[in-house]
Amino acid sequence: MSWVKVSVTAFLLSMVYPLVADGVALAAGEKEDDASPDDVIFVPPEIGAPRDRMGAGTRDVLSEPTSGTLLLLVPEDGGLTTLPSPPLVWRLTRGHRGDVVVGLNPSGANGPQFRIKGPFPAGDYGLDLGRQNFLLEPNLVYAWHVMLLDQNTGAVFEKATGLIERLPESYRSKDPAANGYWFDALSEFVGISLSGRIHATKPDQFEQLMDSAGVGS
Repeated sequence: MSWVKVSVTAFLLSMVYPLVADGVALAAGEKEDDASPDDVIFVPPEIGAPRDRMGAGTRDVLSEPTSGTLLLLVPEDGGLTTLPSPPLVWRLTRGHRGDVVVGLNPSGANGPQFRIKGPFPAGDYGLDLGRQNFLLEPNLVYAWHVMLLDQNTGAVFEKATGLIERLPESYRSKDPAANGYWFDALSEFVGISLSGRIHATKPDQFEQLMDSAGVGS
């Protein structure tokens, strides 16, 4: 009888062990699926930044002194995009009671300006060019600026300027940050409300993108 018991026990264990092993593997798989996504790291584009293709006179506008209240969320030498209407985003480190004007000037020409009514608490804001029915022309560098207007006089008391260049859609990438397409990457992580306030749809990835490019600090 003892041999029978041992055989039965061995048989039952041989049946149960694969089920237990499968359960452990399934649990491990579920844990792996719950892991956080890969870090977002911005890599400067191989073709160079927009600043590299601008004349010296245009590059000088990037040296305008600021008080630190207004920060454009774009790399120092500008950003690339394959999108016709990418988000233009900036940060106010302090509240601003007046209006804000955002302008886009193609290289060597004047462009449209968009006025947004204040006041604005401290935080991140943006302009949705799609809502403005404005499309960037491919292979053209634009100087875009944000101006803070005095609430009483309407005079400009602070201005910051950045560069943006739209590439043809054939350059579009599934990993825009790794390929240096700043505004494409930004569009994946932020949304812009009707008030102009932005919200990070993926806060962790948004912060990783900012930190890896040294933007916003």
